[in-house]
Amino acid sequence: MCGMTNTAQQISARLESCFANSGFAEPGVDAVREAAGVSLRTLYKYFPSREDMVVGALDHRHRRYLDGLTEGVPDGPGPAPIHHMIERVAAWMTDEASTGCLFLSALAAHPGSAAIQAAVARHKAETRAVLAEFAQRAAPALSGARRGAIADALFVMHEGQVAASATCGAESAANAAHSLADTILTERMTQ
Repeated sequence: MCGMTNTAQQISARLESCFANSGFAEPGVDAVREAAGVSLRTLYKYFPSREDMVVGALDHRHRRYLDGLTEGVPDGPGPAPIHHMIERVAAWMTDEASTGCLFLSALAAHPGSAAIQAAVARHKAETRAVLAEFAQRAAPALSGARRGAIADALFVMHEGQVAASATCGAESAANAAHSLADTILTERMTQ
């Protein structure tokens, strides 16, 4: 969101809320404009197309998600950072995303959009990078390749936790993720 004006940031925050609550197919232009809280002219000034509106909403959500994921991460080696992340995901899914991943929903609603595909790919890549940092904290003595394997496994676990939260509930998905994280760390650290 670097380079966005305060007005554009406010609009993208409102667009995020609109799409999170109503989906990407349902709200028409009038509903989106109303949710954005600006005139149609102002909306199109900052977001000239529906695709731009979706990307703006996803960019806003991306930053909020990563900030929330990394908030209060404990220092030191061991599994604490990873278990903290699992709890942060559970809280996010309970408070912000009970219906699942907004990024994948956007992609499903706009499968042909290169801009939306790029926003989703960026979000997933940066989420995986954060998980790699958690793997570094959890196992600083391991080689980069082994930490990379842990990060890949944690990313798949994370994506599963997000998806399962929508159907099994955030607490149940978090409990399974905690168990899986312990297994991943034990197996990867002893190989």
